[in-house]
Amino acid sequence: MKLDSLCILIPVYNNPNTIARIVSEAGAFGLTIIVVDDGSDILVETLLKAEELSVIVRHPINMGKGVALRSGAQKAKEMGFEYCLTMDGDGQHFAHDIPAFLDLFVREQKPDMMIIGVRDFETCTPPKSSSIGRLIGNFWVWVETGTWVSDTQTGFRLYPVNFLFYPSSAVRYEFETENIVRFVWVGGTVFEVMVKTVYDDTRVTHFHKLKDNFFMVVLHTKLVLSRIFLLKGILK
Repeated sequence: MKLDSLCILIPVYNNPNTIARIVSEAGAFGLTIIVVDDGSDILVETLLKAEELSVIVRHPINMGKGVALRSGAQKAKEMGFEYCLTMDGDGQHFAHDIPAFLDLFVREQKPDMMIIGVRDFETCTPPKSSSIGRLIGNFWVWVETGTWVSDTQTGFRLYPVNFLFYPSSAVRYEFETENIVRFVWVGGTVFEVMVKTVYDDTRVTHFHKLKDNFFMVVLHTKLVLSRIFLLKGILK
């Protein structure tokens, strides 16, 4: 795989204190960065340095992380990129982990691979809800695919741009869980790398515990039923 086929995709919504640092640090690797401003109150383009290798896609209103990822993928495709490395804009991920993705991307040479950045919860103090939520999500993805993925809710991942265009009704965080399942269903291979993460007062998350966990339950219900129908040959 050639690195010129890869871009970095960062969806962001109301993270003015972290997005400039993330773009600046990620830009040190010489890859084009596509930032999707998902209706932030402060225009993201006003927070970034003009010399940075970044392309801005702007949503006039907040539409959700799943929609932002698809908008970014559309821009990446228009620019000729075949793969994207996604990072969150809230400061949870660190650019110094990018080489682990790039090394694996070049070494494996698999066009149908997804690389998951497994957040290292041993070296930080994540909320119990995050730890429990990850275990529950991992379990259901295993039920739905027969493949164990160590972090199904991470936003730090690398995969083919075209894959982000599959039909989906998911618009928020559940989209990222769904795309792992559907990626495995179509024969994709999932690799993992360990990445550093942080949970502190500087991080601003827009994950809504009640609303987004409800969407997760609905998603897994649909996926389990789809898995049953697939096994019975009702769906293809």
